[in-house]
Amino acid sequence: MGVTIRQKEKGKGNPWWIFIHHNGQRKSVKVGDKRTAEREVKKIQRMLLSGQFELEQKEEHGKKFKDYAKDWLETRIKALRRASTHERYESVLRKHINPVIGNKPIDLLKRKDIRDMILKFHGQGYSDSMIRLIRDVTSGVMFQAVEDEIIQANPVTGILKNLKLEKKKSKEIESMTAEEVALFLETCEKLYPEHYTFFLCAFRTGARLGELIGMNFSDIDWNKKNIKIQRSFRRGVLSGTKTDKSRVVVMSDQLVASLKRLEIIRKKEALKAGQGEPLEIIFHRNNDYMDQKYIRRIFKRILKKSGMRDQKPHIMRHTFASLLLSNKESMVYVKEQLGHSSIETTVDIYGHLIPNSNRDAVNRLDNLHLNRTQTHADKEKAVPG
Repeated sequence: MGVTIRQKEKGKGNPWWIFIHHNGQRKSVKVGDKRTAEREVKKIQRMLLSGQFELEQKEEHGKKFKDYAKDWLETRIKALRRASTHERYESVLRKHINPVIGNKPIDLLKRKDIRDMILKFHGQGYSDSMIRLIRDVTSGVMFQAVEDEIIQANPVTGILKNLKLEKKKSKEIESMTAEEVALFLETCEKLYPEHYTFFLCAFRTGARLGELIGMNFSDIDWNKKNIKIQRSFRRGVLSGTKTDKSRVVVMSDQLVASLKRLEIIRKKEALKAGQGEPLEIIFHRNNDYMDQKYIRRIFKRILKKSGMRDQKPHIMRHTFASLLLSNKESMVYVKEQLGHSSIETTVDIYGHLIPNSNRDAVNRLDNLHLNRTQTHADKEKAVPG
């Protein structure tokens, strides 16, 4: 039970509000200036002590968390975020969050409820990334409730830090060796030649799977030998890149030759089908964008036929970056080729590769020291005894 006053938005001229919490119910009332708010608080406190105060039931009170979350998904996430984000959030609500707190009124949810839910999932061995996702989705719903003035504060804020469940240092990412890349491509060319250029492009550009599928022939600059990556195809939807920014990646001579051969094949296919001009889509399947599940299956089959360990296709992107760094390319260049939003992201993921790739640089410091020592010794010998 309590009565407090504050401005929802601090600043001169902004109204003051009274917040009342009584018998499990909450209510906020706009009253004007601070002096008026303080005067009204005293009246309410006297009524509370005398038992004469009755708080009207709020319209939002009793609305279950799961129902409010459903509205949040439709109005905030589906309308403003990517389809894949909406799908992921809907899934985590349905499978994890709603079974625990979904039936509780959103305005009666306490920090203890959120804490107990997170500790439950942590105790069941949920991964750090899943714990953070559960935290983020729950926090998003509760923050919207703050914005709608249903609750005063977000009970999720800072909860992982207080529980000491903050993000742990990520594990070092594995990648293929140059020999494994060669073996993979040789196996692909032998068993699935129609997909050879696709996988060569993946290993030579570091593009994400959806970006590879979304490439058009018009994105290629044959004179400058580069490709402009500006779209991605995922779950039947063509959209911008993950960072919503286009980038230009350099093509190797081998990739240029392979793409030119593929363009000739596409033109012949179009003429044979009576289409005149070939499709703009470079790596199409049945005259349409490929489904990611299809190319993932092909990737797994090639790995198996090559006798290599099972991996996800994203390893091709990691391999591209790792091989560049092992060849002493700069972290800035790798960042630009991968299309990371910041250099910090690149360093976080691939920073562990820098010491090995720069070993020659520190060895040169040894050489400087040895040269200086040798010069000093030579001078001493030159001095008459």
